[in-house]
Amino acid sequence: MSAAKKVLVVDDSRLTRMIFIKVISTNFPSWDIAQAADGASALAAVEHEKFDFISLDHNMPDTTGLEILPQIQSLQPQAHIGVFTANVQQILIERFEALGATCYQKPLDERKILQFVNEEQLV
Repeated sequence: MSAAKKVLVVDDSRLTRMIFIKVISTNFPSWDIAQAADGASALAAVEHEKFDFISLDHNMPDTTGLEILPQIQSLQPQAHIGVFTANVQQILIERFEALGATCYQKPLDERKILQFVNEEQLV
């Protein structure tokens, strides 16, 4: 049995957040899940809580994932960060990966979400 982890799901799409939360809570019922609908809420969350996993959207109304990723990383250097985006331009993917984040193409599905959390699981 894996130890409880904390997950932050950052996406302006309520449906995307719901899918992510359903997959995590079904597969890891003891994990704590927080959510943020925009970059400002995400930054507020990472300033106040420590997360093991952060799912980050790229296109949000107030910012982009690329713009806030360095701030999140400086506040949460231990977190495994995955960027879930419909924007699959190679240059964008390379920029995220250069910053240490793994990119996953939307639409979300259970396989992609589990791949994300299993990549860094050391439990």
